[in-house]
Amino acid sequence: MRMFEDATKLVSIVNMFSDNETFEEVATENIKYFLLPALLGKLTTKICGNDDRLHLVKVTEIYFVDFLKRLKRYGLTDVKIPKIDDNNEAGDNQNKLKTESSMLEDMVTRRNTKLQRYKEEKDLESHLNTLKKNLDNPNVDDEIKREYFVTLLKLYAVQIVEELNFLETEKTILEKMKEMGSTPTMASKSHMTQKRKLSTPKLQPIIITRDEAQKKVFGVGYPSLPVLTVEEFYEQRVKDGDWPDPSQRNGANSRCLQEMMNEGTSANNEENEAILKEDMEEKDDSEHLAQARAMDEYKDMYRRGWGNRANRS
Repeated sequence: MRMFEDATKLVSIVNMFSDNETFEEVATENIKYFLLPALLGKLTTKICGNDDRLHLVKVTEIYFVDFLKRLKRYGLTDVKIPKIDDNNEAGDNQNKLKTESSMLEDMVTRRNTKLQRYKEEKDLESHLNTLKKNLDNPNVDDEIKREYFVTLLKLYAVQIVEELNFLETEKTILEKMKEMGSTPTMASKSHMTQKRKLSTPKLQPIIITRDEAQKKVFGVGYPSLPVLTVEEFYEQRVKDGDWPDPSQRNGANSRCLQEMMNEGTSANNEENEAILKEDMEEKDDSEHLAQARAMDEYKDMYRRGWGNRANRS
């Protein structure tokens, strides 16, 4: 999740997606980044050992709805996005006013929609497997890669609509359980207090945004979500030690370049000396031959290890 959150912030920094562009203007290599909120939402549902499951469900809904809204804005899907309603009292009152006939009609409609969605999901999976085999070819055409990513996005959209319906049901159950919770005893109170102290901070969703204006307004519809501007994100990463400080990085780079230059110079000198020596041997240079003979005589007269032998037995 940390990697996906960082990737989401980087996508925001480079302004990869814009409301003023069409899907044809999006580069093929950038299409996969549409999946970031969907993947973050799926991973959020798998978090275990958290006391506030209701909060995780709401965070997941934010990720999924953001994913579907972006796909709809680019014309990649026409699925009906379920509405997220934090206050379920209005929905409960509407359910009470429904007649038996209208409830039956709703059940039939939901069943038919679910069957249609299931058939569409299977068709997309089959088409995706066919395209995936073509991706193994190193000379794969750009159109095939584009079609693969589009099919993948449509498959995720169908699955996420179904997951949003499950999350809505789970959220209703969790809210009812919260309302029906009995008054805790003294022992349970102390246990709950201890758990509250050890609890981790609440998970906050990271949505693709761009600048300070979006940080305040947050056009996707969630004004309370914390987001970072480009400068704040970079300063935070430097502070955490994940990215190098610009001044230190320039000094390190200059030292590395100096060392590389020195190593290259010494290597070139050795290579030039070897070439010169070989050339002189081939031409039987008299001065070089005299030096070689003198060195051989010196080695014959002064054996290796015959240096200063004072104080030795």
